[in-house]
Amino acid sequence: MVAQFVMPLFLTRFLSKSDYGLYSQFYLLLSFLGTVFCFGLPSNLYYFYPKSEKEIQHKLVWNTYLITLLAGIVGVLLLGIKPIKEVIVGNEGLFPYLGILMGCLFLYIPINIIYPLTTVLQDRLFTMVFPPLDVVLKIVLVIVFALSWGTLGSIFFAVLLLQFFEFLFVFFYVRKKFPLRKRNNISIALAKQQFMYAFPFGLSVLLNSVCQQIDKLISVSYFSASEYAVYSLAFFGIPGIRQIYDSICQVNVVNMSLAYKSNNIPVVLNLYKRFVIQTLSFSLPLILIVFVFSPQIIGFLFPPQYMDAVPFFRIYILTFIVGMLGGGTVLRAIGKTKYSLKAYGFACVICIPMTYLLIRVWGVWGAIFSAVLNAMIPRFLQIAFEMRQMEVSVSQYFPWKSIGRIVGISLVGLVPILILQFLWGSENIFLCLCLGVVYLLFVYLVEIRYDVFLVDSAALKSKALSVRERLRRRF
Repeated sequence: MVAQFVMPLFLTRFLSKSDYGLYSQFYLLLSFLGTVFCFGLPSNLYYFYPKSEKEIQHKLVWNTYLITLLAGIVGVLLLGIKPIKEVIVGNEGLFPYLGILMGCLFLYIPINIIYPLTTVLQDRLFTMVFPPLDVVLKIVLVIVFALSWGTLGSIFFAVLLLQFFEFLFVFFYVRKKFPLRKRNNISIALAKQQFMYAFPFGLSVLLNSVCQQIDKLISVSYFSASEYAVYSLAFFGIPGIRQIYDSICQVNVVNMSLAYKSNNIPVVLNLYKRFVIQTLSFSLPLILIVFVFSPQIIGFLFPPQYMDAVPFFRIYILTFIVGMLGGGTVLRAIGKTKYSLKAYGFACVICIPMTYLLIRVWGVWGAIFSAVLNAMIPRFLQIAFEMRQMEVSVSQYFPWKSIGRIVGISLVGLVPILILQFLWGSENIFLCLCLGVVYLLFVYLVEIRYDVFLVDSAALKSKALSVRERLRRRF
């Protein structure tokens, strides 16, 4: 969480506003194209790996790795075609860095196998160490290269170097866990099954990426690099929320998948409800307090010329609340990914023309409102499909009582903060931080009291008793 603050904090001060806009556009294209060409293929391991025998698991992993490697090659070749390059890249300011972008894209796609693989292998040490190490290494390399050579190109080369190291590491990790044999490392027939499972999910990932990024992709052509630099900070987000959500989601998809294969629908629903309680309990209070103190946060982290980003940042973080409902996770768990495809297909039909018109008419404000709608529409459609598959009503699908408690506790705890903010109006970030910590501690403790927190209250009590017993024995 701390490491993710450092990169934009450094770059917005080291680079000009225009160069930071180009940096943001470079990363937008890398993440967008990486998601598109990755096509959701690594996610097939969540579905196939847990139920397969050891021999099949070996082939599943190598099939997936080789397919993602091939996807990286296809992505680079397509990006090298001039008409495609001109449409996708848009801003001519990025053309000098196209070679680095293509190199990063090729390396980025196979790296994505590591997250589902370590989850199904239950490699807890790796999943705890790799994500923060990835961010820290990127920060170190970017800062060292920036201070040494002082150019935007050197920063992009630092990113390429990190991708290369991670590419090698992932290859040797896969090879260590699943040693290469003289024969039978892959299976074409099995690869077809994997692809058939991943195809609708992959298309939905592609359409999801279009829905999520279309406002930014259009903005690359319509906004100047400086305008895009301000707009990009709307998506700075709240470091930590996405990581915790993904960690809970990955494990939950595996558990729901196993329950569904046992034809235990009530367990699937209970797991989903518990998932919603977990994600909302930690995220909603955090989103609300960040919303209140957004001017102080943006003013502290970034130079004064970026204060225009505050209203856009505030608007967009509210979409995280809908994201915490986990639309699409049940469809993944039960193997009905074709419905995710339908949801994103319907959403794209609405979102693409709407986004274009809103940006043409209202500029940056049109872009941010289209970003909000594009994030919410496919989620609601996926939830509707999930309820239909589970054959339950909206009143049965969500844990409404627990959601009501979480919302009530979060809002009641926010009242004194709002009163102090109105009367005091301080710009002191450290006092705001203290108030935020007190608010979060209060809300989380009350949530624990009513058993609607991220961690089960019984488990916390058991852990507390265990720690107390150890301390008693020691002292």
